[in-house]
Amino acid sequence: MSLADLRERGLIDLLDLELARALGRMTGSPNPDVELAIALTSRNVRRGHTCFPVGMSAADIWPRDAVPPDALPDTEHWKDALTNSRLTQEGPLVLDSVGRLYLRRYWQLEQDIAEELAARSAIPPAITGDLDASLGRLFPGAPDSPQRRAAHNALNHRVSLLCGGPGTGKTTTVAAIAALIIEARLLETGTLPRVALLAPTGKSAARLGEAVREAKSRIQASAEVLEQIPEQAMTMHRALGMQREGMRFRRNADFPLEADVVVVDEASMIDLGLMRQLLHATSREATLLIVGDPDQLTSVEAGSVLRDLVSASTETWWHGRVSHLSKTYRYDERQALGQLVAAIRNGEAATVAALLEDEEADDVAWVSLEGLQPELDRAAKHWCNVLRTRKPEEHFELRSGFVVLSPFRRGPVGTRQLSAAIRDRLLGLDGSALDTTPIIIEENSHELRVYNGDFAMLVDGEPRTAVVQSDPGEPRRIAEARLPRFSDAFALSVHKAQGSEFDEVLIVLPEQDAPMLTRELLYTAVSRARKRVRLVGPQSTVAAALARRAQRHSGLQDAIKNAIRNPS
Repeated sequence: MSLADLRERGLIDLLDLELARALGRMTGSPNPDVELAIALTSRNVRRGHTCFPVGMSAADIWPRDAVPPDALPDTEHWKDALTNSRLTQEGPLVLDSVGRLYLRRYWQLEQDIAEELAARSAIPPAITGDLDASLGRLFPGAPDSPQRRAAHNALNHRVSLLCGGPGTGKTTTVAAIAALIIEARLLETGTLPRVALLAPTGKSAARLGEAVREAKSRIQASAEVLEQIPEQAMTMHRALGMQREGMRFRRNADFPLEADVVVVDEASMIDLGLMRQLLHATSREATLLIVGDPDQLTSVEAGSVLRDLVSASTETWWHGRVSHLSKTYRYDERQALGQLVAAIRNGEAATVAALLEDEEADDVAWVSLEGLQPELDRAAKHWCNVLRTRKPEEHFELRSGFVVLSPFRRGPVGTRQLSAAIRDRLLGLDGSALDTTPIIIEENSHELRVYNGDFAMLVDGEPRTAVVQSDPGEPRRIAEARLPRFSDAFALSVHKAQGSEFDEVLIVLPEQDAPMLTRELLYTAVSRARKRVRLVGPQSTVAAALARRAQRHSGLQDAIKNAIRNPS
């Protein structure tokens, strides 16, 4: 099937078509099969994959469309055409040994990450002394506890991973590990190491700082050590010095971060390009602790870095460097919400159905789509209360009490439609409340120190002004005209809510199943709730999402294995 046919049927976008034709013209004699592979690679990258596995069936590429089984070339013929193309011979494409086709930038990103990790694996531990006494004090309990294993990993390796779901004590463990390293460095060298706390978004950075401040109160360490653990986190973009041009950064191997210990939280949200930049900008002599939940949604941009690193740990030197915390302290074991989060993570459909149907539970409720309108009435009353205050701290505190989430931006239950419905209700309740509008930033602006995912309140006046809650500290006022792209936040997409937590979460699912409804999306949505979750939509949609795993095509695991076998 030709590119024009695929475009006419809506199976590829114009951007994919034009890229394929532009690269094809570079060869002087365009090959239709090569151009088709380029278009499908471009399509995959826009969907978060890093590559296109040549040989995928038409049914796997377009699972919801009627496409003839012979729409694609024979696999071996296709690979031969790509192998013999000038575009894969030091050109803009890479075809790897197992048939994955890349735009060269994404192949290089995977190679760079793998080589950086391999290089760090060869560096001796930063701490060599006997720390049994400190371990026992900072990590009371069993000697083989997951928390203590995580501490051993951080002490014995320059880079390690700490994984766990919500409420499993990741931040408390991180703070104790930081105290342990500070104590050890102080004892061995008489110097205090510098510690940096990073997160992908402003909201997740604010949450990390708050959690570390709270965790420090429970750590048995001296005031000198505790003072060295920062109580404010920074966004990765700000710490790395993102430039106005976009993905260009001041911090790199020649001008690294000024930190001896770097902790990066919410790592599931980190895409391939940002992870490469973090590794390049973190000194190889530093201790890097990567923290996150691999069961959550992956990054919006290409890659599934955290999940790939965890998966690679079973076959490479990563084995033993990944710690998993499984016991949750946020929910009581008898609490329906905690049981629901665990059941979704494990894909236990029968348990999920039983919990949703349990009318006795006060923290989990299921509502059919017919009951959506009363739920939106409740949401409007919440926002009416939030928008009555112009005090920034009070505004953001109240916003953390409730959120409406949808998997989509468009459609009958998309965030745009839900937001419009809530806004209409607000006009009926208290029109003056709309003098203030809750918004969420959708683009990065290094100049303004405002980043994608930051919450803000837009206040009427001359001029209209946004009060931004980004990096911790005093909220900052910015004229609306200067803001990067933003949208109102009466309802959020699940992706936009990632890295945030709310007392109560209302999740609205569509009547019909959709490919983007996955177990990871449902888990991420439900685990945003601290106290209660209400789920609106057919249980058949919930069951379909539980049965579907998010999959991203990537070669990072293989790249790590190759880097270990063949160090540069």
